[in-house]
Amino acid sequence: MHHLSFLATFIILFSHLQTVMAEEPMRIMTMSFRQAKSLMVGQDALEVDSHVTTRLLDFNEDGTIDLLTGNGKGELRAYLGKQSEDGINFQRATTIYAGSKLQWGNTYTGVVLAPIAGNERADLVVAHTSNKISIHPCQFKNREPVFSEEAIEFTVQDNCQGRFDVADWNGDGLYDLITGSFDGSLIWYPNTGTQQQPNFGKGQSFHDIRRAYNSQPRIIDFNQDGNLDLVLGVNWGTIEVYLNTGTTHEPKLAAPTTLRWADQGGALNLRSLNGDDTTPDFADLNGDGVVDLVSGGKNGKVFLMQGVGITDHLSELKKLLQANPDQLGTKLTMDEALRGKAFGLLGSMQAALNSGLVPEDYRALVVKDLQSLVARFPHYFRRQKWDLKKTPHLPAFAAQMWIVLFEAYPDSIENREQLAQLAGFEGGYKTMLENLGVIFIDNNTATAEQTMKMTKLLAEMPRAVWDVETITVRGWLGEGFKQQGISSNTGVNIFSMPLGRPENSFPADAPRKGITDVYMICLAHEIAHNMLDTVGRTLRPELFELKYEQLDYAAGKHVQFHLKKSRGVNWEATKANFRRVGIWDGEDSSWQQTWKQYLESERFQRAHVRGSIHFFIQSPQEAFATLANQYFTDSQLMLELGIKRWQEGHKSSINQFLLIADYLSQKTNSVKFYQMGVGGELRVKPVRLERNQLGQITLIESSDTTVRLEYQGNFVSMLNVADN
Repeated sequence: MHHLSFLATFIILFSHLQTVMAEEPMRIMTMSFRQAKSLMVGQDALEVDSHVTTRLLDFNEDGTIDLLTGNGKGELRAYLGKQSEDGINFQRATTIYAGSKLQWGNTYTGVVLAPIAGNERADLVVAHTSNKISIHPCQFKNREPVFSEEAIEFTVQDNCQGRFDVADWNGDGLYDLITGSFDGSLIWYPNTGTQQQPNFGKGQSFHDIRRAYNSQPRIIDFNQDGNLDLVLGVNWGTIEVYLNTGTTHEPKLAAPTTLRWADQGGALNLRSLNGDDTTPDFADLNGDGVVDLVSGGKNGKVFLMQGVGITDHLSELKKLLQANPDQLGTKLTMDEALRGKAFGLLGSMQAALNSGLVPEDYRALVVKDLQSLVARFPHYFRRQKWDLKKTPHLPAFAAQMWIVLFEAYPDSIENREQLAQLAGFEGGYKTMLENLGVIFIDNNTATAEQTMKMTKLLAEMPRAVWDVETITVRGWLGEGFKQQGISSNTGVNIFSMPLGRPENSFPADAPRKGITDVYMICLAHEIAHNMLDTVGRTLRPELFELKYEQLDYAAGKHVQFHLKKSRGVNWEATKANFRRVGIWDGEDSSWQQTWKQYLESERFQRAHVRGSIHFFIQSPQEAFATLANQYFTDSQLMLELGIKRWQEGHKSSINQFLLIADYLSQKTNSVKFYQMGVGGELRVKPVRLERNQLGQITLIESSDTTVRLEYQGNFVSMLNVADN
């Protein structure tokens, strides 16, 4: 027996397509599952009268998957599997016991099997009683597992309550504990003992993962690359996959992706069925070669979801297109189920190709087949201007196909050019895709001048500091796009308007007006959302924290942030300060008004280069993006505004200028200064920088101004200006 549900237990096979793609079966997992159905035991739906956790394991070592459950009363059950023509059928429950022990506490309980206590047989490992782990060594008698009543006991985090798994996470040959909890935090307890005698010391955070509530970890090699991954059941009914991009001995988890519904698209969600606390496990139960999903939950019901492989999705998409060779655009409008299926198929293939579950040689065949569909159905997939009244969903349908093909391989010039030619990208659309890797989705509404100006601005932004794959203009994509949008790795949306509308991006106390183009500065603002707050978290984490430290600094001494500034305002400490100095009367009913009035009072009118410091503390995601409004309108003027305010005793603005300049400089001794006028006319100049040993900018030498800076901590303490 093994604790890994599918390890050496079943083979996942690709079904053959009736095309030139047909190859030898491949072993892969899937990200897509059909609608949930009650898991049947005989003629009855499996349901216990309390919370239920689920595991798919070979309990009696007969080569067939069995179902193990733990309930909300500390009891364990085994539903032995029996092979049939339709796959595995589960038999009536038998009680799992250890000696005379039939119950582990009286609350949520989890179970797993693993050879952890010194023999070749898989031992019974039970998580129970809020924070207890019991290991019962196994001996087989008469082909049935027998577990010792005497257990090896360990204490783990509070409110674990059966949410756990067992796996050799650090590759040292010993099984470790990974626990979830009611509060959502994951803890790793490395095994510091031996193969005969496990021992678990103090736990440590498991890759800093913490969800809102009820985190249910499963440690399996999900993409079958030889490294263990994390699958996480989440309170709200979704299931996340964190692939291990590191090594066996030094795991590193990538950002999560969410399992999907195969039939209707969108994130798989069981909350309406299981009542929270999703408990996923995987095995091929129907014998079709594709892994299936089983989950319990809070209400005691157990559900089965049939897995769907990428070849099935591709075959279904072909059939859908062949059945609707000319009128699909109209039918997507009238038939909501058909629309959900069409977009769901593309989304499921996107998820599969992005997940790393498709072997490279097979990936090439899948992509080739998708490309042939674009060529065969150009009226659906080539770039064009669609009639939004007659075919309101085709702009999104075509764009989703472009995105699937774009994301199928790591970004490359070759891949960009191939997609541009295949899908008929021309002019500025083609340049934006081939040169910058950006798909502009606007139903071919922008003018040639707009796409040209957009491309020039984006090209002048250092490509390493932003990572945007799609730019949409929802106002030009109509109501259909609101009903059924697109999914891409990264994307922004901009305003639907012509070039030529003026906007002053600077406040009244600026040395002069900074007039720019609304359409273009909106583009800069939205791209900036993807800079520090997205790419910058990894690229420049110290500047990401500095953004919050600057908000704390700008809000004055009575507003107190947490020690880790990105956690935001420490409300308890701030309220205490306000009460102590008489700003607040202590009544909860008056707090929000007091808080807002205080930060919008005269003393804070110049605490941010543009707008209210109250707004940026409440919406910190806007703080850096709003700096971009000024920086890309007129960088020199933004610098001069910071200097002017410094000289008038307002210290925050110069530090805010330095934040965006430092980020765009990429730690070098040069940064671009921008000036963008009405119509998107753009001028760019290089500006020389100098830095101190800490990497802080100590000199800015533009054609107009030379500024020397000194620091106390992370903030400017002295500023000297020479007019050039």
